[in-house]
Amino acid sequence: MLPKSLSSRLLLAFTFIVVLTLAISAVGTLFLLREQQEEAAEERVGRLAEPIAVMLALLERSEVPPDQIQNTVEGFAESFDVRVLLVDDEGNVTYDTEGGLRGGVVDPAIDTRQVERRGSAEFRMAPYDEGGEDLVLFAAASDSIELTSAQLGQIQAFISDYAATGDSDPAVLQSLVSEFAANIGAGLSIPLPSSRPLVAVDSAEITAAWRDVLPQITIAGGIALVAAFAVAALFSRSITGRLARVTRAAQAMATGNYDQRVEAGGEDEIGRLANAFNDMATQVSRSDQMMRDLLGNVSHELKTPLTSIQGFSHAMEDGAISSDEEYKEAGRIISVEAERMNRLIEDLLELSRLESGQAMVRREPVDLEDVLHTCAERVERATDGDGTKIDLDVHDLPRIQGDGRRLEQVFTNLMENAVRHSDDGREITVRAEAENGHVKVAVHNTGSYIPEEELPRVFERFFQLDRNRAVTGSGLGLAIVSEVVHAHGGTVRAESARDRGTQFVVDLPVKPPTNGR
Repeated sequence: MLPKSLSSRLLLAFTFIVVLTLAISAVGTLFLLREQQEEAAEERVGRLAEPIAVMLALLERSEVPPDQIQNTVEGFAESFDVRVLLVDDEGNVTYDTEGGLRGGVVDPAIDTRQVERRGSAEFRMAPYDEGGEDLVLFAAASDSIELTSAQLGQIQAFISDYAATGDSDPAVLQSLVSEFAANIGAGLSIPLPSSRPLVAVDSAEITAAWRDVLPQITIAGGIALVAAFAVAALFSRSITGRLARVTRAAQAMATGNYDQRVEAGGEDEIGRLANAFNDMATQVSRSDQMMRDLLGNVSHELKTPLTSIQGFSHAMEDGAISSDEEYKEAGRIISVEAERMNRLIEDLLELSRLESGQAMVRREPVDLEDVLHTCAERVERATDGDGTKIDLDVHDLPRIQGDGRRLEQVFTNLMENAVRHSDDGREITVRAEAENGHVKVAVHNTGSYIPEEELPRVFERFFQLDRNRAVTGSGLGLAIVSEVVHAHGGTVRAESARDRGTQFVVDLPVKPPTNGR
C-alpha cells in the first residue's frame, strides 16, 4: 500500500529508481568484469608454475633427496594456497600435496598446449575432470627456462629460507647459483626437473573469481544507496516543501484571507505554479475588493434615488404637498429617480452579461463613420444647448466586422463621459484613422486631468476621480466600454496631461479575432 503523503511517495519512488539503477549497474559491472577476473585468476596461478619448476630443478640438480623435494613442494603449496602435483613424462602423478591424485594419471599433452599469455606471464594450462576432481592444471611454458638476474635473486631468497629449515646444507645450491650468476649474460637456461610440477586449482576458483569483487561492489553500492537516499530525501523535501507552502496559502484563501503570496523559488514547474498562484491571489483579492466596492457603490447609488422617492412619497402621503404644481414636481422627481435606478440596474445586468460572456456580440459589416456621426448627434442633442460642440475628424474608414449597436454604446458612453468632464462650451474632439488592419478612434476633451497613477482604474465599476463632484450616470459606462471593446478583440486606454486634457483611445481590428466572443 502506497503512503498517502506526496513526500513519502516521492522518496519511495526515488529510492526504488536508485536501487534499480544500482542493481542494473552492479550486474552490468560483474558481467563486464567476469572475464577480466577469470583472466586475472589464471595469471595469478599461472605465474607460480615457472618459479616452482625452477626451484625444483635446482633441488634436483643438487641431488636433494626426494622426500626433501616433496617437503619443499608442500611448503610451496602452503605458502601460495595452491595444490601442487609432481608428474613424470608419462603423466603419472608421483606426488600430490593433497594426496587425492597420487598414483593416478593426468594427460601429459599439457606440454603441447598453446602457451597462454596473461599480462607478462606465460604458461600452459589444461582442464582435468576425472575421478570426481574438477581442476585446472598450470605448467611452465617450455621445457627449459632462461634465467634472469631477477630470478636469481628469487632463488637466493629461497635458498636462505631453505637453509633456515635446517634440513640440509645449502652449499651445493649456493655453488649452482654462483655458477649461474657467472654465466647469466650468455643466455643461460635451466631444464625443467624430470618430475614436472603442475599447479592445480579447483576450476570453481577460476570461474567464480568474479565473486572476489562482490564485497567491494556491495560496499560501494551501499555507500551510493545511502548517499542517494539522503539526496532523494532532500530533493523530495524541496519539492513538497514548496508545494506545502502553496497548499497552506490556498487553504488560507479558502477561509477568506486573500492576502496570500508564496515565494516562487525557481523557474521550474513549481516556481511557475507559485507565480500562477500569486497572480490568481492578486486577481481574487482584487475581485473581492471590487465586489465589496460594487456592493458599497450600488448601495450608495441606490440610496440617493430611493431616499428622494421615499421622501416625496411620504410627503404626498402625509399631505405636505397640496398644490398641483407641487404634485407635478414631486412626480417628476420620482420619475427621474426611478429612471436613474432603472439605468443603473440595466447597466449592471449588461456589464454582468458581458463579463460572463453571456452577451451575444454579432459579427456583421459596420460603417464606423456612420456610427460616430450618429453618436455625436445624439450626444449634442442631449447637451440641451449648453454650447458643447463635438468635432469629428473622421474619413476613409474601412468597414469593420462587429456589433453596430454595441459599438454605438461604446462611443456614446465615451462622448457622454467627455461632456460630463468638460466645462460648458468646451469642444470635444473625435478623431479616427485606419492603420495596419486596425481602426483607432480617440475621444478627447480639454477640461479634465487624470493623474497617471489613477489611469489604470478608470475602467473599474463606479470609479470616480473626485467623489465630491456631482456627476450624472450610473458609474458603469467606462467598464461597459472596456468589456465591449475587448469582446471585439480590441483595446482601450486612457491618456491624460494637465496641459492637453484627457483622451480615450479605442483600437479595433477590421477583421474579428478567431477566438473572439
